[in-house]
Amino acid sequence: MLMKHNRISLFLILILMLAAGCEMKSNDFSRLNLEEGQIDVSSWKVEHDEIIPLNGLWEFYWKEHDVHNTTKKVYIKVPSTWNKEKGLPGKGYATYRLVIRGLKENVRYGMMLPSMSTAYELIVNGQALASSGQVGKSENTTKPLYTPQEVFFTSEGHEAEILIHIANFHYRDGGIWETISFGTEETIREKGYKKLAFKSTIFGCLLLSGLYHLILYMQRRKNISALMFSIVCFIVCIRIITTDEILLIDFVPSIPWSLIVKLEYLSFYTSLPLFCWVLYSLFPDYFSKRYVSIFTLVSGLMSLVVIFTPTAIFTHTSLYYQVMALGTILYVSITLIRTLLNKQEGSLILNLCTVFLSLTVINDILSVNGIIQSIQISYLGLAVFIFSQAYIIANRSSKAFNEMERMTEELALLNQTLEEKVKERTRSLVSSRDDLQVANEQLKKLSYVDQLTKISNRRCFEERYKELWRTACTERQPIAVMYFDIDYFKLYNDQYGHEAGDECLKLVAKTLDETIQSFGGNVSRMGGEEFIAALLDQSEDGLEEICERCKSTIEGLNIPHEDSLISERITVSIGAAWVVPDEDEKGRKLIQAADECLYEAKENGRNRFYIKDLHSRAVEYPA
Repeated sequence: MLMKHNRISLFLILILMLAAGCEMKSNDFSRLNLEEGQIDVSSWKVEHDEIIPLNGLWEFYWKEHDVHNTTKKVYIKVPSTWNKEKGLPGKGYATYRLVIRGLKENVRYGMMLPSMSTAYELIVNGQALASSGQVGKSENTTKPLYTPQEVFFTSEGHEAEILIHIANFHYRDGGIWETISFGTEETIREKGYKKLAFKSTIFGCLLLSGLYHLILYMQRRKNISALMFSIVCFIVCIRIITTDEILLIDFVPSIPWSLIVKLEYLSFYTSLPLFCWVLYSLFPDYFSKRYVSIFTLVSGLMSLVVIFTPTAIFTHTSLYYQVMALGTILYVSITLIRTLLNKQEGSLILNLCTVFLSLTVINDILSVNGIIQSIQISYLGLAVFIFSQAYIIANRSSKAFNEMERMTEELALLNQTLEEKVKERTRSLVSSRDDLQVANEQLKKLSYVDQLTKISNRRCFEERYKELWRTACTERQPIAVMYFDIDYFKLYNDQYGHEAGDECLKLVAKTLDETIQSFGGNVSRMGGEEFIAALLDQSEDGLEEICERCKSTIEGLNIPHEDSLISERITVSIGAAWVVPDEDEKGRKLIQAADECLYEAKENGRNRFYIKDLHSRAVEYPA
């Protein structure tokens, strides 16, 4: 039932897309005849909001701009190109002339101008209203550009003379190759809005689809089909904005004309082989990998020709590629019919969408070659095909999810018989885990504490110092390191014994730790009679106060030391260094600087302290 609803939804989408495409042309009023450069619109009902395609025989003046003083007038079919219609060389310049009779006075009229090959200037009743590129009489004076646009003017009488100067020296064909539409300002604007809204909607849907499948591929790199699918979406997006209205010009007004043409050709040359690879990934047992590889190789070579040659050269490759494309469409159609006959999953919807895609590609090929009069709609066929792939992928995902639900229910039924055993085993594991966690916490504490003095050890300091250094770098705070050494402690051990020495170490460590804690830090024992501390937000002035407090507090303990060479009681020497670090600073340098200050304090008499900025010399205290 769900699959049936999905198919109905997909068919509704296709119908809506086709209806939108038909709506863009449904208002064309084609019963009026345009012959010998004139058209009479007096029978045209303005209030019916109809649009007149200006298709027929226009006056044509080869290599002439002043059409009123020449006898070179001939007639040419519009839309067409002058080299295919008149057998003239593709490169050159000419003027097209049309007189529209039967207009109503003081009515705002409009014309929807397509891209023309390859530069043009529109003149209505002697007034230049629009241009695209620069019209010249040679390659050096002509600047090619594609600029589809809408032009509006107010009729001052019952006639309007339309002159279009066209120059082409950069493309294989020259002339007006698409229909020019004529109507009231309101109808022309409405038609333009509908076309823009329709193409923008298709563009947005394909862009989001491409991004979605690209993310799927990034999450799972083995899903190559998702990558190909996303690339196809992006390429079709490029084709949408480089054909017909050429929306790319609205996004990048200064984009070179040659780049637009290259993107148009590349989007055609690359989308078809990728389309074949997606089909191969869906039905690898039916599609020939060799055929798809050869077609991809040929498409790649032609794409290189497009990239590295000028437009006057690579545009001649389109006819050969179109023949190959038609052959590939025939091969794909036959292969998909085989999948349908063998009742492969998704083959029905895929066949329907592929038929639609094939028809749109054939339409574009015939339109480009002037065999029929139509707009390019292959991007619409590719969009329909992409939506069909989304349907197939969603359908397969739905089946996989249903299978997973079935297996989950079976597993739940099986687990009911094992639930009590699992609970009992879980309680045992939880108890063991808690015991292990307690033991690990105790072991961790032991590994961070000096066993003699009961303050933190070297390992604890190193981990704590890394955190403080990162904080100082991030918040641009000053950080300081202090080194302490008990003066002549070896002589103390020799005089009073190691047991008394241990008691002395404990008392000094406790006193230093309490003092440093009052300033927001902690003291760690580095080994022997040496201690170290690190503090945040401390500069030279603050360090002087802390060092003086530590020095006087240790002296205030009045621990006798008769063999000391500088005092009758225990004293300490202190080295301190500070810095405001940045990301390039190394934390080890600050510790080394504090150690060097301690060395200077011991070398210069002990019972004193030295402080230095990491980037300057040390200063002795008391001075």
